[in-house]
Amino acid sequence: MCWVCNFLKRKRVKRRQCPHLGGNNMILLDRILLGITALVLAVLAGFLLSTIWGSTFVVTWLGSASLPVDGSIVVLILVLLAIYIVVLITRYERKKFIVYPRELGEVKISTACVESLIVEAAEQIPGLAEVRALFTDVVGPKVTLRVVVYPDYNLSQLSEELQESVRAYVEKTVGIVIQEVQVFVDGINKNSAETDANLDQLV
Repeated sequence: MCWVCNFLKRKRVKRRQCPHLGGNNMILLDRILLGITALVLAVLAGFLLSTIWGSTFVVTWLGSASLPVDGSIVVLILVLLAIYIVVLITRYERKKFIVYPRELGEVKISTACVESLIVEAAEQIPGLAEVRALFTDVVGPKVTLRVVVYPDYNLSQLSEELQESVRAYVEKTVGIVIQEVQVFVDGINKNSAETDANLDQLV
């Protein structure tokens, strides 16, 4: 159960009111509807190509007596699919924000804002030369960190310290409980931390 659902449960909100419950089912539904959309578009493309290649099926159908009924059904299906695509795009845009449901209204925090805080927290840890943060899920908040480290540091210990520090810092400053912090070590800086520090002082 995601952190939003836990909050709603504590507030005694009914299960059906939480849009995040049953998240896997919604993902499956999205896949089914996207598959139907792709199938409809493929059929329409097939009819168009067949007409271009000389088929009279579409022309005959357009002149048939059943056109008003059949046409209405086709238009209704296309309108519903168009509405679904718009809703899907809107939901995708909402993923750029972490949403707090509150009694007086929703509070939205930009993922870019939290990512910058994560980088700020990570840069305080010795041994890291570069840090990039990216939210991969905002419902059950998950963060991916891509780092470049200095040599002579234990990668396992450094990664574990990074995960714990980032999670604690974000929870303290923003109030978001990060469910998962993935760390990818992209490379090792050829310079030592002391060398880079001296170069920064010279600049």
